[in-house]
Amino acid sequence: MATLKRIDSLELDLFLKGIFTQQFAENHFDYEGKVGEVLAIGAYDGERLVGGILMRRRYAHLDIAKLAVARDYRGQRLGTQLIQAAEQVARDRHIINITLSTRSYQAVGFYEKCGYQIYGTLADLPFAGITTTYFVKRLTAK
Repeated sequence: MATLKRIDSLELDLFLKGIFTQQFAENHFDYEGKVGEVLAIGAYDGERLVGGILMRRRYAHLDIAKLAVARDYRGQRLGTQLIQAAEQVARDRHIINITLSTRSYQAVGFYEKCGYQIYGTLADLPFAGITTTYFVKRLTAK
């Protein structure tokens, strides 16, 4: 019978990647090199960075990990431009779905206006009184 014990995270990660690689091979999935790509787009005022979007690719899926615009630059459509740029990056890579999450004090309405659909919410995450909302947008070819 197996026993459970703590293990170095890097050692375990390599072991698990081996299992997943085997599963992909057995199911004839070809996603070599399409996992873990980190993509970033900055918004600049001259040489000054005033906002940006950070994304991570996982197969035919793109997750928007972070999007923010400096307070003085909000209301100038920079967030919308960053979302549109992310969607173009995704289309260029034949991405099917984009996902993201936001918190109740952030930009729920903004993502809805950008065409993202809510697929879930979790109350009291990451803190009591805060709700995290999860969004998805399925891309179509343009």
